Amino acid sequence: MATAVLGLQWGDEGKGKITHLLAREAEMVVRFNGGPNAGHTVIDHGVKFGTHLVPAGVFYPDTVNVLAGGMVLDLEILRGEVDAIAAHTGRTPELVIAETAHLILPYHRLLEELEGSGARFGTTRRGIAPTYRDKAAKVGIRAGDLHRPDELARRLTWRLGALKRQWPDSEEVGGLNAVELTEDLLSTAEPFIDSVGDATAAIAAALAERRNVLFEGAQGTLLDIDHGTYPYVTSSSTTYAGLANSIGVPEPAVSHRLGVVKAYQTRVGEGPFPTELDDEIGAALQRRGGEFGVTTGRPRRCGWLDLVALRYAIALNGTTDLALTKIDVLTDCDEIKVCRAYEIEGVEIDRFPASGEVLAQCTPVYDVLSGWTEPLDGIASFRDLPEAAAAYVERVEQAAGVPVEMLSVGAEPEATIYRGL
Repeated sequence: MATAVLGLQWGDEGKGKITHLLAREAEMVVRFNGGPNAGHTVIDHGVKFGTHLVPAGVFYPDTVNVLAGGMVLDLEILRGEVDAIAAHTGRTPELVIAETAHLILPYHRLLEELEGSGARFGTTRRGIAPTYRDKAAKVGIRAGDLHRPDELARRLTWRLGALKRQWPDSEEVGGLNAVELTEDLLSTAEPFIDSVGDATAAIAAALAERRNVLFEGAQGTLLDIDHGTYPYVTSSSTTYAGLANSIGVPEPAVSHRLGVVKAYQTRVGEGPFPTELDDEIGAALQRRGGEFGVTTGRPRRCGWLDLVALRYAIALNGTTDLALTKIDVLTDCDEIKVCRAYEIEGVEIDRFPASGEVLAQCTPVYDVLSGWTEPLDGIASFRDLPEAAAAYVERVEQAAGVPVEMLSVGAEPEATIYRGL
């Protein structure tokens, strides 16, 4: 059975832990969107990793790990991650890199600084948006170009020439050299050259053979380029709708679509956030939850769970089940609020606005639930949860319209409750 793991908020929902758990049984794990702007925290045999590009299956033997065509890849970061994981596991993970995946190059990061988009939108400044823009403008460099060094050099020469004309006063742009860039790129890519190929065929074959395939999404639904809080979004499709286009398989049979949602709400960078808590409660959630970005280290803004946004994300993805994470962070809250609706200009609405500007004007309408003081660590069964914690889970289910399948009560893999138990 194929499973897709998708974030239902503004990223940072805990997908790293969930995909790491599910990858134990997977024969193939496919990362299908984004690039090194995504950070997944994984604890494997007691060792903590912050991964950005590698799929979750790299920690397990005999698992094929696919980086699909919808991704953008920084080969230097990829090489560092693969080397670190090989040192940890004692083996080099098996990779398939889509020949259609675009490469992040030094000038992409430079452009983000020159244009000021990183500061304006609070991006990770990893060159993500300029790389996707080059892809759309048909001037990008793809992983498959690594097999054709002469063509690679020609394309880089043309691209750098255009950039130097566009930025004649930039010493950094003027100092870029196509020959040196080609050589550096080929040297960095050397361990991966044989892994670059037809990822679509590999994924299609695995699905046709009914192998256990896990599709791993990055970021979250509310950051989707088309359906998120534009313009404070990422540059790729973060929803289930983007999966088929990324992998090149029309209507893939993915009957299990697991949505990951944090028990409260967080956001990194700029953008509207109706339930944000600019008070001691928000600071406590940030402190207890360790809410600092894996990629940038920036503190995450914290607030109460937004059920309006959650219902919107579930509908977009056709979510079948939920994984509710970090519910343990809510322990010791005297009361817990959930946003059931918004109020704007005196009118109550229960739908998520398409406009980020409209969302910024929304005031949350809260339901108030009882908190609990009992620690959740060591609890292995849903029936052993404190009554108030169980009621909170049931309230989320009621609003979401889909069941909570998994409940995370700590960072370690063992700190997970499966609803059937």
